[in-house]
Amino acid sequence: MTEPRRGPGRLSPGPRRTTELHAVFGTHRAPKNYRRVHQGVWEPVDARTTPITRLAAATLACPHAVATGWLAAEIHGHPWVPRDYPVEVAVGRRRVRRPGITARRYEIPDAHVDTILAADGSPLRLASPEWAMFDLARHLDRTEAMVALDGGCRMGAGLDVRSAIPDLLARYPQRRGCRIALERCALVEPRTESPMETRLRLFLIDLGLTDFRIQFAPPGLPYRVDFVFVERKVAVEYDGAGHRTAAQHGRDVERLNRLRAAGWRVIQVTASIFYRRREELAAQLLAALA
Repeated sequence: MTEPRRGPGRLSPGPRRTTELHAVFGTHRAPKNYRRVHQGVWEPVDARTTPITRLAAATLACPHAVATGWLAAEIHGHPWVPRDYPVEVAVGRRRVRRPGITARRYEIPDAHVDTILAADGSPLRLASPEWAMFDLARHLDRTEAMVALDGGCRMGAGLDVRSAIPDLLARYPQRRGCRIALERCALVEPRTESPMETRLRLFLIDLGLTDFRIQFAPPGLPYRVDFVFVERKVAVEYDGAGHRTAAQHGRDVERLNRLRAAGWRVIQVTASIFYRRREELAAQLLAALA
């Protein structure tokens, strides 16, 4: 007598290989209940995608890989992860070509490989926090690398990116990208409070406006200002999405009025100004500090 196929409840949770789905559902039913994550790897259509499930799917697609980059950073608690990012893995000397996966042909030292468990109890490997930051520092463009590094200072207790990456590279000095990673580490500012503040800080630096103070409290006022040129009494503030509510707007107006009454010139920057009117913003900043 032929053994009946098992029902969907018999499958362990998380991503599954095509062969596993065929063994349970047959060759025609799997795509109806599962969506493809990578070639040969599927997950339930109603499953919530998390960093752990993304790592589990990548591990099924590349069994010997170690996740690094933004995926590893997000699992370690990085607060400023982009909405969309590629799954980046280290695959040793293997040549791996998988859509949706950025495979880097090098090995992460065992001392910097952490292991966690998937929902079904299988081991998943990812780079240590400092190694993930090193990979982001050397592979991303300058601005986004600095966003990653500034945010890395908020990733967890005990991680100081400014010393962690140089210490790491002192032990592994021949790694490609060491120089650029160290150069970017020298620009890290742990007091930065958002990705846009990092971008604005680099914008000021690139304009040659480097004598600013960060998160500065003007004397006599109960506020901290994002960037302050103390001698010129010029303040630069990023006005982000958190300032859009009516209550916050009222507090911002009161704050702005009190700063101006105390003799400060305040230049407010929004995302629209930063991205669409950069030349105008640059001219305004240079004129204010001339």
